Amino acid sequence: MIPPGRTEIYYFSGTGNSLHVARELQKRLPEADLVPIVRVLREVSPKTTANTVGFVFPNFCLTSPIPLHDFLEKVDVASARYVFALCTRGGTPSDAFDYINALLKRQGRRLDAQLNITMPWNHPLGKENLPALATEERMTFLEAEMQRKLDTFSQHILAHEAYLAEDTDADYVIPQWAKAMSLWIPKSLNYELHRYMYQDMVRFYSNEKCTGCGICEKVCLSQKIQIVNQKSVWQETVKCYGCMACINYCPQHAIQIRSRFPVHSSTPLTARYHHPAITYKDIAGQR
Repeated sequence: MIPPGRTEIYYFSGTGNSLHVARELQKRLPEADLVPIVRVLREVSPKTTANTVGFVFPNFCLTSPIPLHDFLEKVDVASARYVFALCTRGGTPSDAFDYINALLKRQGRRLDAQLNITMPWNHPLGKENLPALATEERMTFLEAEMQRKLDTFSQHILAHEAYLAEDTDADYVIPQWAKAMSLWIPKSLNYELHRYMYQDMVRFYSNEKCTGCGICEKVCLSQKIQIVNQKSVWQETVKCYGCMACINYCPQHAIQIRSRFPVHSSTPLTARYHHPAITYKDIAGQR
């Protein structure tokens, strides 16, 4: 039986995997509310109000996404007797829970429960995002595994039990260059590298396929994209979250990433992916 009080599930999702998982978790937790992190970030001093508080988010560059990090630097979790985190990833390992604990430590807290869930790969940088990795068979398998893990995870949440699940099923082979970098880049700098990469190095553009439909502007959670003269424009003064919603929800596959050292883009060759149960309106609704 769930302890008295509500549950707040704060989520961030760019291509729908994390939102789908958050919705499935919500079904298992009575009196649970889904709260978009991007919307709460607008508040000056956000505070949780629930007895149980959780964070659902994707793994970005082996760590936590920019909005979650910024949110945890601002939010007061004093209401929570129990705090959990769930990270979705395309099979890669993640240091996200370490970063979350470091931020929660400032309030004398740490995670009571944590879980990684593998979902279909959705990152367009690199040849890993080929159609072969999003087969119907793999999608069905990952969905079943996700549901099974949520059954177990939710029971621990309901009982307010400690559940720090070890990450034993990361199945993505990290390139050798990434392994080498992990040896000499301290974990404490991983998030800063991630922020620098997506806010200063990665450059998006739309090619001749762009119809000016405006979907990219709607799903841009940092509000960096504007439609000007029927074309997508990425404003230099607005920082990108690196969520890849624009590139994966574009119906024309018109949005590309420009190759710019050290970024080598193969987006003209790679597939696009967003969770089939999550529409662009669902993503835009976080704003």
